[in-house]
Amino acid sequence: MNGVAEAMLHPDDRGLLYGDGLFETIAFHHARSRLWPLHMARLAHGCTELGLVMPDPALLAEEAASLLVEQSSAVVRITLTRGSGGRGYFPPAEPAPVTRLLQRRAFPSGLARLRQTGLRLCTSRIELAATPPFSIKHLSRLAQVQIARDLIGQGGDEALVLDAQGRLVEALHGNLVLVRDGQLIEPEPHPAAVAGIGLAWLRQQAGSRMQRQALRRDQLRPGDSIWVINSVRGPIAGCSLDRQ
Repeated sequence: MNGVAEAMLHPDDRGLLYGDGLFETIAFHHARSRLWPLHMARLAHGCTELGLVMPDPALLAEEAASLLVEQSSAVVRITLTRGSGGRGYFPPAEPAPVTRLLQRRAFPSGLARLRQTGLRLCTSRIELAATPPFSIKHLSRLAQVQIARDLIGQGGDEALVLDAQGRLVEALHGNLVLVRDGQLIEPEPHPAAVAGIGLAWLRQQAGSRMQRQALRRDQLRPGDSIWVINSVRGPIAGCSLDRQ
């Protein structure tokens, strides 16, 4: 934390108390991340939205590299919080350097199996509402925790998340992409959906072959191929939806 190993988070840190902060989860292969610029751009945008002081990306890269000395292929989570201060919900009047927490994790287990067999998709019974801050990776993830609990109850691998109007928003672990009649389709950007790095990369690769459409759950067709993409797992296809 803040460049110090084994440091402790202060009990009144606003990230802990209010979810007042941001995070990025970044895949490294042989100590390199091809998507690092996209992650840093999204992190900087999130800092602007929340009024946080963006750390120097070179400093974050140096701290991430220190975690990869013993395990060069891993996932590094960067968490930024506003730190301590302020009164209740009111943040400090003057922006201060953020608290930086970096953690190394192994890649999710079972990825090879999921890529081979596909994801058992379930429609979540928990709806996502469009509440600010929009589309950024903030720390307030209670809705996703509830979606995960619902998914466990349904016995699936991944959840399709809708809003109150039945529109496709995202998946629990990433963004949604459909393949319909050979065309790549992403749901129309929704304020409740995270602006995913994996999806941004796919847009760059696909160019004009990628379309956007407002899609409802009841507009999905039997021939649609549903994919979930994030920057750590990459794209993984669904093999079933709601046990069908």
